[in-house]
Amino acid sequence: MSWMDSWSRPSKSQATPAPYYLLHGCENTPYCHSCGRVISTRKSHATKTTATPAKYCSSRCRNRRRSDDDLQIEGAFVAFLEGKEALPPGHTLKKEKKEPGQKKAKGDARILVSCDVVEEFVFGARHDPQNDWGRRKNKPRRGVARDDLGVAPIATATEEEQVVDSDVLARLSVRSGTRMRPSQSVSEVNGSVGGEKGKAERIEETDEMLEKRRLGEKKAEEREQVRRAARRGVVFGFEGRLCEAVMQGKVVEPSYAKGNWAIRWRE
Repeated sequence: MSWMDSWSRPSKSQATPAPYYLLHGCENTPYCHSCGRVISTRKSHATKTTATPAKYCSSRCRNRRRSDDDLQIEGAFVAFLEGKEALPPGHTLKKEKKEPGQKKAKGDARILVSCDVVEEFVFGARHDPQNDWGRRKNKPRRGVARDDLGVAPIATATEEEQVVDSDVLARLSVRSGTRMRPSQSVSEVNGSVGGEKGKAERIEETDEMLEKRRLGEKKAEEREQVRRAARRGVVFGFEGRLCEAVMQGKVVEPSYAKGNWAIRWRE
């Protein structure tokens, strides 16, 4: 199999590879028409016997139809890239006024549009005021029952005698050979770290939890929808004009771009 296959995706510590259209012999690399990622050679070899080459990397991409949101996202990218729509204050290019007779300032004048900017422009602000202190700092441990008022009950003298330190309990369980994980109510470690939760530690999903989970899945899908449009703009172009993916100041292959990467018009 080729080094361009999905299993050879660079790890977190490895550098993101350069665009395939800049590498010798990779000018005709096939890309998915839906998600914009490179199609593996195994998929390409499987369709060599047919008259038409593979256009999609998976059945999910083949069955996905372009929606009005996709057209709106692509239009937002074009508007930002052409300067028709102003970028937020933190993302605008600093252009100094050129005095008469002064030479042109050095640097790339192309507008760099990040995926997060388009995501907020199309789907609204993504900031949650309830998570001002981070994901874990303002949330209790999972599986721990808390009072409705949010006030911890006052421990009596008898209750204090029955309290066992979680660290001592964990060391005793390991020393005895049982290796039983302490219950989530006394453990300082999240339940997901120690493996699958036991039957007694599992909690039923309430309507509020279900709503939060579906809201999170919707935001994740909208985030990926913007990045699919950005990858299509790099490999297929917007309105006949190609773009390039930029991550941390370097031009990279869009199939492996991570984080809040951006695109700009290709020279």
